[in-house]
Amino acid sequence: MIRTLLLVLLSAVVLASGVAAQPAAQSPYGRAERRDPIFLRFNQMAERYWVNTDTMTASHKVVAVPMPRQCAFVYADSYSRGQMSESEVQEVALSNCNRRLAELGPLGENYSVNCQCKVVISNDTYVVPRDTLPDDSYGPTSIFYRDDRGNVARLNGVARYGALIGRDRSVTFTVENVRAEQVCDGTFTNEGPKSGKFSLSCFNGKFSGNGSYERMEGAPNDHIVARGQTSRGLPVVLVIGLPSQLAAGTYGGI
Repeated sequence: MIRTLLLVLLSAVVLASGVAAQPAAQSPYGRAERRDPIFLRFNQMAERYWVNTDTMTASHKVVAVPMPRQCAFVYADSYSRGQMSESEVQEVALSNCNRRLAELGPLGENYSVNCQCKVVISNDTYVVPRDTLPDDSYGPTSIFYRDDRGNVARLNGVARYGALIGRDRSVTFTVENVRAEQVCDGTFTNEGPKSGKFSLSCFNGKFSGNGSYERMEGAPNDHIVARGQTSRGLPVVLVIGLPSQLAAGTYGGI
């Protein structure tokens, strides 16, 4: 009886942590391709996975991201070393993804869903349904702005945008609040590999702003910072890719 209970508890822990990814050979979800949205979203991962000779020739290659799709703003990839099995490489990727997500702080001010890391690609094969994966780039978002009284206001949520900012001339984006209601839309216009102009309109045009944006890499997570002025000439800052508490501590003092 005790042994059965322990087995049940162990199974529950494994399932809850997402470790139980199936082997690639058993997956019906199809092969990964270089131009799939997940690789367009994470350029550094794509370089390692498809181009770097040390990792491209690994016997096992695994990618893990937080799911559901709107949570996929960080990633972890792991490659076989020595005699590691496919399941061991999956566990390393999953552990690294969970660690990175935890380091960025709480997500409750941006998401109403529970973001959990899952193995999504193993040995060039999707191990989750393709239609559950992000078809665009997503990231936690905070908009800081001064109101007419000079107070700093903040809008938190999730942004969805085209993956090729810096390569496409113009990329549109939308922002949903924590209740999954679309509240803003805007455009990034490329002027260089990591910078350009932005425009933003929220609440059916009642609030708007424009200015310049910059893509930041690894500080502490790849993200976008846009700074400008509202239609009333007051400062506004848009941050995509950092949870709201981290964004507020870094950029909220406008």
